Amino acid sequence: MKVLIVDDEAHVREAIRLLIDWELYDPAEVLEASSGREAIAMIERHAPQIVLTDMIMPAGGGIDLLEWISRSAPDIKTLVISGHGDFDFARQTLRYGGMDYLLKPIDGDQLNDAFARAVDSWRTSEESRRRLREQTMEVNRFKPVYRDKLCSDLLGSAVARASADQELIREFMLTDEPRTVRSAVLRLGEHSPLWQRYAGRTDLLFFTLANVANEVLGHGRDGYAFRNLGREREMPIFFWAAAAHAGEKLVRINAGIASVLGESLHFGLGGCADGLAEGLRASYLQAEEALNQRTAIQAAAVPAGTHAARSRTGISGAGSNAASSAVPPALSAEGSEYIHAFEGGPAGAAGAGVMEDIAAYIREHYREDLTLQDLADRFFLSREYISRRFKREFGENVFDYLANVRLERAKRLLLDSDMLVVRIAELVGYQDEKYFSRVFKKTTGCSPNEFRRKG
Repeated sequence: MKVLIVDDEAHVREAIRLLIDWELYDPAEVLEASSGREAIAMIERHAPQIVLTDMIMPAGGGIDLLEWISRSAPDIKTLVISGHGDFDFARQTLRYGGMDYLLKPIDGDQLNDAFARAVDSWRTSEESRRRLREQTMEVNRFKPVYRDKLCSDLLGSAVARASADQELIREFMLTDEPRTVRSAVLRLGEHSPLWQRYAGRTDLLFFTLANVANEVLGHGRDGYAFRNLGREREMPIFFWAAAAHAGEKLVRINAGIASVLGESLHFGLGGCADGLAEGLRASYLQAEEALNQRTAIQAAAVPAGTHAARSRTGISGAGSNAASSAVPPALSAEGSEYIHAFEGGPAGAAGAGVMEDIAAYIREHYREDLTLQDLADRFFLSREYISRRFKREFGENVFDYLANVRLERAKRLLLDSDMLVVRIAELVGYQDEKYFSRVFKKTTGCSPNEFRRKG
């Protein structure tokens, strides 16, 4: 235990040293300071448990010191020893957590009684802090187990999925229920080098894999990677933020795995889906199918080297005749050949999967002045292809889809807030309030203000 005595008079500090019966306590290191300013420096350097201080001193008095301790080192127990019987000093002592206010000349019995109470109080508080630390460590130790079970149950049990939305929101502190989600899956083959290398230590292997992935995902902020308790060699990954960019995150995750474990791995990637629990499971089933397609290709009678050649060009999985130029810019770098999207091909290959990506991108960026050329540049597809394929998949063209997303957001803001219409128009991507009102009335049959009154 460390004790700091603060007084500008050396003989007072010496008297306190002589009067306290130190043998009753743990071997004490007794420190001294002659001012409040010096005391703060000593506290920051030595972290004492008990501070005994005078009130009036040069270069920082006792009140300032007590205030600093209450704010910066609240676990310290403080006693005041003063030559002034000033009620305001006593009141300030209590205000800032002081345990006693003793007057000079110092009475030895009073000092020892007050010091004993301060020591007992510190020990009681320290024991509470120790128990809290142990409880926190225990919670943190079991939290990954709980999360693995919560996410695994979501994939297999309809009963679990019934309440999973709120459990996921609560557990991962999601501020709003995600509108668009996505899943990926990593599966280790029984004869894979990693699985064999970690034989008997598979818990360590999956801990490492999940830890690498969750570093990229912000430990629950953007999504979560977990060991599927229903499948021995499988690690699914859920994405509930920026689902349209899941492929990019998987490339980063795989780069981290290769750096730590020395081997890149193959991931199946499902399409974007709406809803939380049901959407994640639906996308997970697609991610599994993407991996199954890759396995089928491997097992097929293909001339030696053919599959490897396809992988090097970024074309693997079913639908391998998709144009390699369909790979988005963010995934065209080294590593994208390990990401296999549902419906075949690397993540982002032309098809329904990439149309889901484009739709998710629109839902996330609807406030921006999006153009067909912007989407073409981002997803490495021609404007004509996007326009034709998007309408086939969604039954409306890109701009109608964007307008509907904006209108749905506008409706929610009109009903859930009292913001002016001009502000709502800006928030959903319209700079011209009159144009926004015309579009709104054409679609809904009433003006924004009429819609608000009816709601």
